[in-house]
Amino acid sequence: MTAPAPTDVCDVCGALLAQREAAKDAGRSGEVGDCERELRDALDERTGVHPASVPPRPYDVSRSPVPVPGCEPCAELAARRAAARSAFDYSAVGDANVLMRTHQRLEHGT
Repeated sequence: MTAPAPTDVCDVCGALLAQREAAKDAGRSGEVGDCERELRDALDERTGVHPASVPPRPYDVSRSPVPVPGCEPCAELAARRAAARSAFDYSAVGDANVLMRTHQRLEHGT
């Protein structure tokens, strides 16, 4: 099942959509599935609304953290995570997620 495209695309979702298309073109089906899962995770299951438009809720460590809109450190960590994912360096993906959660807890109170 293909992940729905968010109606209001944030930088991270835009990067995931581009990465998914590049993976499709290159025939990397595993990466396509990873991108689709993250796109689905970026939407609220009940409403289909992008989480950037709703108040934060306690995070689930099985999901990648979503960067806070307009926050440069969040955007940099999201870009680092996307680069690591495209290089198939899942250890670095996990590291970026930990750093983003720590940053968000300290700077954004989430």
